[in-house]
Amino acid sequence: MMCVEKASLPRKRLPFVDTTKGLLIVFLVFHHIVNMAKDKMPIDNLNNITGWDILYVPYFMQAFFFITGYCSSFNKKAKAFICSNAKSLLIPLVSFCIINQFFSWLIDGDNFFFVTVLGKHFFFVTELYWFLSALFIAKMLLFIITKCTSKPIVQFILVLIPFVVAISLNTSHFHAYNFFHWHNGLVNLMFLWIGYTFKQHGLLSEKKRYGIISLVLYLIGLVLCVILGKNIPYYTHFPHFNFKYTPLFVYFSLTGTIMVLYIGKMIQHNRILSFLGKNTIVVYGIHFSVLNIVILLLSCLFIPSSHIEGLVFYLITGGVTLFISYFFCLLFQKKPFTYLIGKF
Repeated sequence: MMCVEKASLPRKRLPFVDTTKGLLIVFLVFHHIVNMAKDKMPIDNLNNITGWDILYVPYFMQAFFFITGYCSSFNKKAKAFICSNAKSLLIPLVSFCIINQFFSWLIDGDNFFFVTVLGKHFFFVTELYWFLSALFIAKMLLFIITKCTSKPIVQFILVLIPFVVAISLNTSHFHAYNFFHWHNGLVNLMFLWIGYTFKQHGLLSEKKRYGIISLVLYLIGLVLCVILGKNIPYYTHFPHFNFKYTPLFVYFSLTGTIMVLYIGKMIQHNRILSFLGKNTIVVYGIHFSVLNIVILLLSCLFIPSSHIEGLVFYLITGGVTLFISYFFCLLFQKKPFTYLIGKF
């Protein structure tokens, strides 16, 4: 997703947004390491590493929706808008689902057409890469809402209602009815709209104090949750909280998102992060397959027998995966691979 200044001619990218997206995609890759390793090796010496997840997991996926809303234009005609998003989201969804399933079948002997989640079988295209399908649904809904009304308060009500309904439904019991991750789309519609509203009203200013305030509020929230023994709510593939924790979920999502955006502004120009940020679709799509292979090969060399070795395994796995993903980003800039991500 290209992010440009609203009135700039010619169109100009916002470097801090690319850098922020680069940070977020790095977080995402490292977040998946332990979960993917558990099917291939003992992870006793890896589990403790996931403690640092609280620094990014409570907001990192919502930040992607916020940034997309901030960068997207909803002024197109309906046909052009639907076609554009089908190309940029649904084509990569299908492409990377097939690639991922091929490697899962090759390495783990998984069923090619179905994946098992919470003991139930789902057709792989409807279950894998939830972010892409949920984002497509959220963008379609926000497009309709912006066409119906330009009043922020009315828009807020129209995104709040599906948010509350979806949060109420989002339990493990109802996952079987979450076809194409429409629950996720309804929940994250809220953050897509908030990002869109920030752009419309110029709320993401250059003033650093907002980033500092968000950082302080985020850390205060973390500390209080730890002291009070409360679980920190977050929402990725599944919701990890019940309805009463919804205000806390929104609190961490928003303070964390503003915080990481201002960290991106502080870094501003970083060649590697910026490149990864410009190619988040490719990294997101390919990293599951790359992680699968890297973990398999690395676990053949050594199994961590201490927390230090676990940390080394974790850092090597994440670093190698990002390194390989970097070259896949270069590959997907060349035809015919560009067709796989809807660029034609």
